Amino acid sequence: MDGEVIATGLAFPEGSVWDGGELVFTEITGGRLTRWSAARGVETVATTGGGPNGAAKGPDGTFYVTQNGGMAPGEARITAGIQRVGRDGTVTLVTSEVDGRTLDGPNDLAFGPDGRLYFTDPRGDANPARNELPGRIYAIDAASGEGELVIELGPVFPNGIAFLADGTLVWTESFTRRVVALVDGKPEVLVSQPERHAPDGMCVGADGRLYVASTFSHAVTVVEDGQIVDKLVCGDGMPTNCCFGGTDLYVTESRRGTIWRFALGVTGLPLPHG
Repeated sequence: MDGEVIATGLAFPEGSVWDGGELVFTEITGGRLTRWSAARGVETVATTGGGPNGAAKGPDGTFYVTQNGGMAPGEARITAGIQRVGRDGTVTLVTSEVDGRTLDGPNDLAFGPDGRLYFTDPRGDANPARNELPGRIYAIDAASGEGELVIELGPVFPNGIAFLADGTLVWTESFTRRVVALVDGKPEVLVSQPERHAPDGMCVGADGRLYVASTFSHAVTVVEDGQIVDKLVCGDGMPTNCCFGGTDLYVTESRRGTIWRFALGVTGLPLPHG
């Protein structure tokens, strides 16, 4: 299926979330949370500094951002952690540690069926040849910042995170190219992707399919019953994340700094806060 580019000139867009007819996303190297609408185009919501990676809408209408601390060469890093962006654009740090563990570089986040905010912390370099740190997944109370380590993994670079219709936690692993579910407290592989299909962010359709931004494949891979059944190609770009808005899929693409839209005719799995 052919898509269309609806926004250009962005600074490594990521972390998309649909908000009442508008697309909210992060710009990692731009250090900001951004909004796109058909009526007004691209607007800055807030300046977060550092490297804002993912975004999720909270129960009070504010946005929560995984702040990796900053990855742009030559830029000063800021404290890595979870940030809250108020309706007036005010940015506050919710927490930089969980259960006595310092957060290294939170990546993606999603509210779970229990009301807590879950997020990945891949830790360390995005190059597997230079990273032997165990990746982690945490869950916190968004209001207080208190929480726990849900699971510690190997050096797999846990990246995107989501929940299935039955409440099962799922995540992507960029180094292993797998999508994994937490079943009875243990990782269970849902799909292994081929070379150059390193998964980043993802979302879940109401049709039960997984829509996985697969970076160097230039496409979002569509996964059903453990198999790739379709690919939504974003030119020669590098898809980083995706979300549903109505019956369209919106994709952040970082190589060219663009947003793509695919008219799929299906809706996404409803999120806890719209």
